[in-house]
Amino acid sequence: MYIVFGCGATGNAVVDALNKACKDILIVDKDENALSLWREKQLNVMVSDMESFDLDSQYCEKANMFAILTGDSKGNLLLAKRIKEKMPDNFVLVKSSGQGEAEAPDSNGADMILQTGNVLAQEILSAFETAEMEHSAFILVNIIKESKNKELAIFLQDNPDPDAIASGLTLKHICKVCDVESSIYYGGSITHQKNMALIKLLNIDLINTKTSEEVMKVVRSAGKIALIEASIPSKNNVLPIEVTPNLIFDHHQIDISSVKGDFIDIQPEIGATATIMTKYIRQLNIKPDVSLATALLYGIRTDTKEFTRNTTSDDMDAAAYLSPLADTTIMSQLEFPPMRLETMDIIGRAIINKEIKGSYLTSFVEFISDRDALPQAAEMMLQLEGVYTVLVFGINEDKVQLSARSRDTRVNLGLILQSAFGELNSGGHATMAAGAINLEILGDANDKTSLLKATSDAVRKKFFSAVDAELEQETFPSDGKPQLHSK
Repeated sequence: MYIVFGCGATGNAVVDALNKACKDILIVDKDENALSLWREKQLNVMVSDMESFDLDSQYCEKANMFAILTGDSKGNLLLAKRIKEKMPDNFVLVKSSGQGEAEAPDSNGADMILQTGNVLAQEILSAFETAEMEHSAFILVNIIKESKNKELAIFLQDNPDPDAIASGLTLKHICKVCDVESSIYYGGSITHQKNMALIKLLNIDLINTKTSEEVMKVVRSAGKIALIEASIPSKNNVLPIEVTPNLIFDHHQIDISSVKGDFIDIQPEIGATATIMTKYIRQLNIKPDVSLATALLYGIRTDTKEFTRNTTSDDMDAAAYLSPLADTTIMSQLEFPPMRLETMDIIGRAIINKEIKGSYLTSFVEFISDRDALPQAAEMMLQLEGVYTVLVFGINEDKVQLSARSRDTRVNLGLILQSAFGELNSGGHATMAAGAINLEILGDANDKTSLLKATSDAVRKKFFSAVDAELEQETFPSDGKPQLHSK
């Protein structure tokens, strides 16, 4: 049974919610008129002030939850103390307006202090967030519709992962609802077995643009341009630097002042861009079909590493919404797709070529055609005992591709790679980051052997310098985490 003290705005709201949930309730207030509403609804009511309330009453024998919500903060705490002394196992929630009282609930006996100022602040922030989302969705739809009879061209990051693919699909779905044609384009290649499986199982149509001529032909014919899972043209995407996208969606760390566009939604605190896109379709009352829901859920799960990395309540809420709508059979098939032979070979080279300094590991896997094998190798290297930060890199065509992973709370990989290799060549999150740098900036090499050595030496030097690894001596306390000691 619930016993609620006080029939003010807070108390009445709590009673109403409990009544709708069909809970057994007793409402107590010293003002009989204040109780009339609940008496008319045939609820249990009692006229009593807090000082004279009988804790030996039959109601207290059945009660295990107390909510003391009157406007008298001092009286609320005194009653809470009486209840806890007599019934220490019962839960007691107390409304308070004092910061000092809220910081020390144990001394007052209450299990939980409800500080009205904080509650009001949370309500205000929630209202602002809702209004902002409504406004953003309204602007997004208007920009899409401005494309009119021309295609909206959706460009993904290079070598798009499930998060990028799902987010692009969502924008395409919104365009369809707005009666606007759209296509999804990407640069680089899709070679990761899970990404290929996602495209095949869901029959996703993506267009690979390899040359700047192809890209500019699309840009010139399109009504609007969108960039997803990237925010600056030419940085990990095929858009030329002179193009300004109309729409930008991303969740990676970036200097927002360097991003140009008509509509920009970058939320680095969120675990996946797919989460952001899920919020838009929910705001627009667009129910995703099975394929889209499956892609979005898989995008969130992969980018948060099954909700163990960079995960927020928004990511969990989006996943909870999508789960009943997704195809569980396809989700199971995506978990264990067949691994390509080159991927296994690159992982093997990563093991052989590893170099460890303290808790940092780098590995140069030399020439590769499967860029998507790098993050898989990095994830595997991170499982080594004593290793907390990993950088795996290899040469793909005219670029050095980088993939980094970390479980060390002291470092921010996105910032480290930007410091080592430049903001236009790399970026990401605190625990995962990537990059691509032109070979020529690493120095001249006359033959294959010289190129490999120059690349390995330059990348390792820049990385270890950025993390200051040469000054680190690692010791491992009982909790298994590294500690930093300067020489």
